[in-house]
Parts: sequence; C-alpha cells; structure tokens
Amino acid sequence: MNIFRHWTPGDFEREAREFCELARHDYGLELDYTPATIKELEALMAAHFTPGSADDHPALIVSMGCYVGEVIVRSLGGAWQADEEFFHSPAVVIEGKLQTRTFPLSRVWKRFEYGAVQSLVDYYGEVRRTLADL
Repeated sequence: MNIFRHWTPGDFEREAREFCELARHDYGLELDYTPATIKELEALMAAHFTPGSADDHPALIVSMGCYVGEVIVRSLGGAWQADEEFFHSPAVVIEGKLQTRTFPLSRVWKRFEYGAVQSLVDYYGEVRRTLADL
C-alpha cells in the first residue's frame, strides 16, 4: 500500500520545510536547499544516529527524505510523483532524453539502516552524474 498516493508536490515541499525547522531547532542546522547541505545532513547523521536505526525514526526519514528530494528538484529539475501503485516510495521524476526516477525517501531509509556506506552525498552525486550522462 502506497501511503503517499494522494500526496501532491506541495505536500512534499511542506514536509521538507518542516524538516528545515526541526533541523534548525533540534540540531542548530540551517538548511537552504542547496546541494552543499547534503554534506551537512551526512555530518548530522554521523553525529546523532547509528546504523540499524531506520525503524526507530520513520517520521524523520520521511521529513529528511522530502528535504533531500527538494534539493534534487530545485537543483537538478524534476517533480515529485507519488501516485503509482508499482512504487511504494515517492519518486522525484526528471524528464529529459530519458526519464530519470529517483527515490530520496528510500535512500534516507538506507542511510539510517546501513550507515555511511549509503551516503546521501554519494546519492546526490549519482543522480547528478546520471543526468549528465544522458
């Protein structure tokens, strides 16, 4: 079941804004949707969360995933898509020669679960390189 099925792009943007407020309030981290802030998220995760903790932070994963997705949308293009039954995680879809679909909430979950080997910095770089190769 896709719990995001009826979400609109505005819902993801709102969730990202709420994460920015939480990051400022709880961690003293100012986020501005630039790619450089992905590195700051990595540092935050390394300092405050241990691998294997994904099940302990479902709401934070959604919020942080929406923020990462908004960074992708604003810096690389694309739009949120959440209404497909086949995918149970919302995607950022970027149209070009080929359609590129990436899943920021899933990647944030992996970062919480597996640690730095699932780096968000690497993830952003992979998306950017994929688009450059098209």
